[in-house]
Amino acid sequence: MTRPDAPDGPDAPAPRPSRPAGAQTVERAFEVLSFLRELPGPATVGEIARRMDLNVSAVHRMLRAMEHTGFLEQDPATRRYRLGTAIAGLNRALHHQRRFDLARPELRRLSEATSGAAVLALRDGREALVVADLPTAWAPDHWDTRVTNSVPLHASAFGKALLAWPRPSDEELERLAPFERFTDRTLTSAARLRADLDAAAERGHAVANRELRPLQLSVAVPLLDQAGQSYLALGVGTTWTRSAASRVRGIARELHDSADRLRAVLGLDAKY
Repeated sequence: MTRPDAPDGPDAPAPRPSRPAGAQTVERAFEVLSFLRELPGPATVGEIARRMDLNVSAVHRMLRAMEHTGFLEQDPATRRYRLGTAIAGLNRALHHQRRFDLARPELRRLSEATSGAAVLALRDGREALVVADLPTAWAPDHWDTRVTNSVPLHASAFGKALLAWPRPSDEELERLAPFERFTDRTLTSAARLRADLDAAAERGHAVANRELRPLQLSVAVPLLDQAGQSYLALGVGTTWTRSAASRVRGIARELHDSADRLRAVLGLDAKY
C-alpha cells in the first residue's frame, strides 16, 4: 500500500537496485586484500578491524575463512595476517590468460633495439602495474612474469599512455588528485597533466622526462583494444642523457613496431 505522502507518477524516486545476496561479504574480503597489499608487512586482526570500522569478532571470522581458502596466511608466531599463496596462483593465471608470458621475445628485441628496459603495464586505479619487463642487461634468468613494480599514472610514460587513449574526462583527471611530486619536473595539476596527455595523443606516444626520478626517461605507446581503449602500455625506460633525449622519436618508432606485433601475440585483434 502506498504511503499518503509518497510521491507518485513521474516524480516518484526510482527504486534502489537490490544488492545480490552475499555482496557485502565479498566487498569486505576485497577490502581486506586491498588493505594488506598497501602494507609493508603483516597486520593484526585489530588493525584490520579498525581500518574496516567493524568489530574484531566479525573480522576475525572473515579472516579465518580467507585463511582457509589460501588468500591469507597467519604467522604462527605473531598471529598477524599477510597475503596468502592463492594470490600468487591468481597472478600466474592472469599472466597465462592474458598471454603476457608470450611477450618475452618481443620485449627482448625491443630492449636490444633501444638499449633500455622494455615494459608492459596495466592500469590499476591511480597506478600503472608493470606486468612484464626485460632489463637492459637481460639474460634468461632475469625474466620475471610477476607484477614487480607499480608507478603513478601522472608521473610515468606508461601511466600517461594508459590515460591518453581515449581522451579522459576532466572528472577522471580530478579523481587522480592529489598529484604527488617526485621531482621538480613532476606534473602536479590536472591542467598540466591534461596538456601533456593532449600532446601525447597528438604525436602518438607519451614521454616522462625526469618526472618520477631525477635521471629517468621513459617513452610509451598504448596497445588499444577493439573499442579504442588503452588496454596496455608498452614502454621503454632508460637513464636520461642528452643523447637518450635526442632518441625519443626513434624509440617511439620502435615501440609502435613492437606494439603492432604484440597485438597479434596477445590476441587483441581476435574477434570473439
